[in-house]
Amino acid sequence: MDNEEEKKEEKKHEGDSQSQGQNKYFWIVGAVILLLVGWFAWKVIFGAADYKVTLVNVPKEVTEGGNITFTWRVDGPPTTINHTSVYFGQTSNPGVLGADVKPADTKYTDWVKDFDNGNYGIPLQFVGNSPIGAPGTYFFRVNALINGKNYWSDENTFTVKPAGDYKVSVLNTAKSIVKDQTITFTWRIDGKPTTITHTAVYFGLESTPGTLAKDVTPENTKYTNMLKDFNSGTYNIPLQFVGSEKIATAGAYFFRAQAFINGQNYWSNEGTFEVK
Repeated sequence: MDNEEEKKEEKKHEGDSQSQGQNKYFWIVGAVILLLVGWFAWKVIFGAADYKVTLVNVPKEVTEGGNITFTWRVDGPPTTINHTSVYFGQTSNPGVLGADVKPADTKYTDWVKDFDNGNYGIPLQFVGNSPIGAPGTYFFRVNALINGKNYWSDENTFTVKPAGDYKVSVLNTAKSIVKDQTITFTWRIDGKPTTITHTAVYFGLESTPGTLAKDVTPENTKYTNMLKDFNSGTYNIPLQFVGSEKIATAGAYFFRAQAFINGQNYWSNEGTFEVK
């Protein structure tokens, strides 16, 4: 009997040991699950404030008097915001800008006004434009106001170069055509943005050589014909033009493109073509 009781006692101890091992296993698994649940809860509670504004694209250099285009993103948990912009100026605001720093607290003097006040569901990519004034180096940051906090990108720069004088250039035309065919000219006017009311290509069988000054009018030249496509209208430059004309008389022709800008005549270099 003693042997049987000893065997029963041994089996009981083995069962208790197995039970304790299983309990430890379940405790370990339970602890891991609790840690995972806690981690996800932390991400939901605290991760909601993890917003980020990022510059996507901007030209490094623009011309005085033109517009500059910024592309940027606002990322983070989905929500609706009422304001995002790019703030810029000729004085730097170095370092990291905290969520309590408002645009008015910075040295930036201008901003992109496309998304100044509205309802914008983020995450979202934005494209905004702003006119640019004086030449120089400009400093800028992207900003978004989210849940009462200001989120800022790092500071970047772009350069505004002086517009310089206007320039008229002939880009393309045929070197030779057959009589009674149409010849096509492509020319371009570059410089500070403005509006003009006349540009044309003047041509004839006699040359007007050299560099033509701004006070030389078409009537002062030896050119006898002109393209009439843009003789009268409203054209915003810089701009590229394409015009055509049928030529009825054979010969060697000389030509220039011309534009009347702010009361002055701007001329391209003289070129030639042949009508056979």
